[in-house]
Amino acid sequence: MKAKRVFVAAVWIAILTVPMVSLAQHQDLAQDQPAVPDATVDFGVLAFPATTPLGPPPCLQEGGIGGGGDPCAYKIHHLVPEEVTIVKGGEVTFQVHGNGHSMAIYEVTKDTTRDGIGQFLCPGDDPATITNPAFHACNLDATNAAARHLIEDGHGDVVIVAAANVTNVHPDNRVWSVPGRLMSAGGHQTLNGGTLPAGPTSNGQLVTYRFLKAGRYLVICMNRTHFLNDWMFGFVNVT
Repeated sequence: MKAKRVFVAAVWIAILTVPMVSLAQHQDLAQDQPAVPDATVDFGVLAFPATTPLGPPPCLQEGGIGGGGDPCAYKIHHLVPEEVTIVKGGEVTFQVHGNGHSMAIYEVTKDTTRDGIGQFLCPGDDPATITNPAFHACNLDATNAAARHLIEDGHGDVVIVAAANVTNVHPDNRVWSVPGRLMSAGGHQTLNGGTLPAGPTSNGQLVTYRFLKAGRYLVICMNRTHFLNDWMFGFVNVT
């Protein structure tokens, strides 16, 4: 009889544990922070003044600081903050800092995480946590930036198809994935320090998007080096 009671207790523990495990695996990350009516996000870190090194050597100490040839340029390829939460119908204004940026927005499942997305880009540690460029596995890696990537959300559904950069002209030179894309905007794109052609650039642009549906949204930089090598993306939660 004692063995039977132990068996029944074990069964009940297993039953009660399953929903808890499921909840942990499918966490609603949109509820992690209080919602505000509207939000502002810095799209890229403003490297100002441009003569200030982003860190000690091997970061450039003069000439081209923060540019495509600076091994520490990844330090400014961030959204600040990387995650915001607004109420449905609210707006997020993205202020673009620096040239070579362009943005796109996709809806993802509410359990999609930063690390989960990042492993489809440059597997390993989040570049935002890396202080020494020698430890950034994909730093200035033209091969990774030009390769084909499939990016999945928390449910394993493909959200973005980054086709291989074959021609180095539009659309190959961007992460140009149309299905599911809610919007895109921005200036010229370059790959690993290429020269910007004559024409408008993205620095100083203000892009505002109103979110009319509750959910979790992935905001990326379509610059291949910034997104695929340096994890330049963030999330907007709409509650």
